[in-house]
Amino acid sequence: MRRALHLVLAVAGLAAAPALAPAHAQPVSTPIDEVVDSVEVRREGGALRHVPSNYLFPASLGGMPARKLIVYEPGNVSVQYTLNGGGWIDLYVYPKLVGLDEEARELESLLLERYRGERIAVPAGFADPAAGVANGWFKAEIGGQPYLTHFQLSQHGNWSVKARFSMPVGAAADVQGRAAAALTDPPTRWR
Repeated sequence: MRRALHLVLAVAGLAAAPALAPAHAQPVSTPIDEVVDSVEVRREGGALRHVPSNYLFPASLGGMPARKLIVYEPGNVSVQYTLNGGGWIDLYVYPKLVGLDEEARELESLLLERYRGERIAVPAGFADPAAGVANGWFKAEIGGQPYLTHFQLSQHGNWSVKARFSMPVGAAADVQGRAAAALTDPPTRWR
């Protein structure tokens, strides 16, 4: 009887214990045309509203249309915009964990180390973003190929908004022009 009581208590204790979530779930990628309203995003015309932060991902950045939504974990999402002829912008919204300067230093370190980056001056035809937006330009290696890559980072309340732009080194002039136009209105501004 005593043994049965211990067994019942042990089983009850296991049933009451919270289920353990995996430390890092795999990101879930969804083509923009297949995105449905959820606790993370809701459709607003062609745009997507990030529900936890109230940030609006536009339907396009310049001539770069939104192609896919990626949910990394609750509150942490990105939308990828692509440019025909090469180049893309990944626009992220996620909870702010550190101040702007510290986060920008961490991002620059990542680009220098992981992507064998080299800091460069702003390429001809591109402009620096508005005041209050941390940014940097780099030559980097992505998938074994040389790329120009750029980040813009801003913080709004409890949220970080990061744009990461990449295009192949030597991309055609029209591709560069369309990319520069997409970055003219800083993607990290609050919408």
